[in-house]
Amino acid sequence: MPEFAHDEATARRALDVIDQLLAAREQIAAGEGGISFLKDHEAVAPGAWSWWMLIGDSARVVREETVKGNGFVVAPVMRNLMTHTVALAWLVDGGETAIKAVDAYSDEQLLKLITNAKNAGWDVGGDPVEARVRKAVNDRVTDSNPAVDRLKNEIRNTAELMAAFGEQDAYLPYRHLSSYSHTTRETAQLYLHSAASGAWQIRARPRPSGLNDIIWAAVCLIQSGRIIDSILTDQPLAQPLNEATAHLGLVGDIVPRRRSR
Repeated sequence: MPEFAHDEATARRALDVIDQLLAAREQIAAGEGGISFLKDHEAVAPGAWSWWMLIGDSARVVREETVKGNGFVVAPVMRNLMTHTVALAWLVDGGETAIKAVDAYSDEQLLKLITNAKNAGWDVGGDPVEARVRKAVNDRVTDSNPAVDRLKNEIRNTAELMAAFGEQDAYLPYRHLSSYSHTTRETAQLYLHSAASGAWQIRARPRPSGLNDIIWAAVCLIQSGRIIDSILTDQPLAQPLNEATAHLGLVGDIVPRRRSR
């Protein structure tokens, strides 16, 4: 088995893995042989499917743009890819309670958006969506569910989410990618080169992002593939995932799993 390392050889194999797993994903998505989920996971199946598909498309964007030298330009996509991979494990682990937590968090965010629209002078008075969502939020306050509240706090806070699933190390590159997802010094210097004299020179292309994005996009595809495969009937992704894992040089269980409370 090849060695998994932060080097060119691993990055080349990571490109292979991304291509192989995206091809396997397309076969599943095309419905060849039918798509069915284990009964115990039917509640989370729709959301898990959408998140898994988003992870795959995000990995495709990262792969294509990083090869072109645009790794830091698509840093927000890579950051989102990492978050959704752990969130997929969180969703399957939490079951129906996690679905309720996603709804609760999403309703709160929608109310904030409606408030922003009103502050901007938009005429959203009498919107039936606002009334429905506001009632749902108020009902949750009146009849609080501690389990839902705990999961809602995890899904709204990436640091807590990753810590809950033993992925504290993964939070470090996530934070680094945040520097390229907001208006920071890093993005302000992305198209600049520091000359020996200390002066800045402009660049026509962004600074290269290195090997991390390709390697970890492949890892995320394997992790998310294992998670979605665990709730699919007959586990149709098992063989391509085993082959991808061996080709990349990974050993052991790399799927994010909830730590004991």
